[in-house]
Amino acid sequence: MIRRLRGPSRGLRRAAAMLLWVLAATLPVAGQAISQVVFLPQTYYIGDVVEARVVVRATGNLDLMVPGTLPDTDWVDFRSVSVVQRADGYEIRIVFQPFFVGTRQLPPIDLGSMTVSGVSAVVNSLATEAGQTGPLELQPVRDQILLPGTQLMIALIVIALVGVPVIVIGTGGWVRRWVQRVRARYRENRPYRTLQKGLRQLQTDIHELDGKRYYIRLLDLTREYLGGRFSPAFRSATTGELDVQLRRAGIPAEPRTRLVDLFRFGDLVKFANRRVTVDDRTRHLEEVRAVTAGLQKREWEEHRDVGA
Repeated sequence: MIRRLRGPSRGLRRAAAMLLWVLAATLPVAGQAISQVVFLPQTYYIGDVVEARVVVRATGNLDLMVPGTLPDTDWVDFRSVSVVQRADGYEIRIVFQPFFVGTRQLPPIDLGSMTVSGVSAVVNSLATEAGQTGPLELQPVRDQILLPGTQLMIALIVIALVGVPVIVIGTGGWVRRWVQRVRARYRENRPYRTLQKGLRQLQTDIHELDGKRYYIRLLDLTREYLGGRFSPAFRSATTGELDVQLRRAGIPAEPRTRLVDLFRFGDLVKFANRRVTVDDRTRHLEEVRAVTAGLQKREWEEHRDVGA
């Protein structure tokens, strides 16, 4: 009996140690405290996506882990939680979307070594800012609101559906003639657009091609333009036949002579290996541009001399 009075038994000591361990596990971790909570944006409303940055001061390293499942309530929707380590501790970033008005504490979030709790969110309401002092009242259902300009758009559509057929019926002949002229002008200008594209590429390759290949491409581009613009016979005409074809097309003497001289010079380069310089190539390329631009603008029509 005397020994029992001197000290607690071994079982009692074990029970006390177990109780102390349980209390230590339930108490907050020593050396950590929430020092600051910042909301971005500072003023937010119902349904806004908000980020709460909770700064935790810690004297040691904490084993913080983002939970796989976030708290689920009907008045706040948690989007994400992330942990950023700082020099003086940690920053817990909580992205959420509130669906309440006023002040409420967010549900606790378990991060393993600590639980973030006690974070209060203040959600504003446009109704309270406008002077609403009492509880919010639900308004009756209203008709669907039209977007700005919807009525004008509907009116324009109705006018188009009704007016366009009337205009087409009343001016059908003129519209058809106008469309035909536009299509004819487009087809007429197609060879010239193709020529200009080819001349730009040829100017880019002027230093890479030898004289023979350069003039082959230059003369082929010119033949294709004349064939598409005036007559397919230009595509197979020889240099000797070129002057006759140009006369038949009604091209006057000046541009006709310039084109024939160009083809004769090109034949000398192609078949007689005549040496040419970059200046010669540039000059003849610009010659083609100038002559075809005049033909395209119909500058020669005022002096047209068919059969001259």
